[in-house]
Amino acid sequence: MKELIKVAAFSMLVLALSPLLGFWIVALIGAGLVLLPVGAVVSTLFPNARKWVEDSLLHVKAPLSAA
Repeated sequence: MKELIKVAAFSMLVLALSPLLGFWIVALIGAGLVLLPVGAVVSTLFPNARKWVEDSLLHVKAPLSAA
């Protein structure tokens, strides 16, 4: 009987949280559907932007210690 109560409580918890999880799944898919075309437009308008970002941000030379 104790296990049945645990299963019932867990199923009610899942049912209570499922709309929240569904919202986040839909929101993430919607954001992806918006950001992909925006990224394509930006990369078309500014073809050298990726190279500029790579050069300026990813290739930062940190000073090496002499020790």
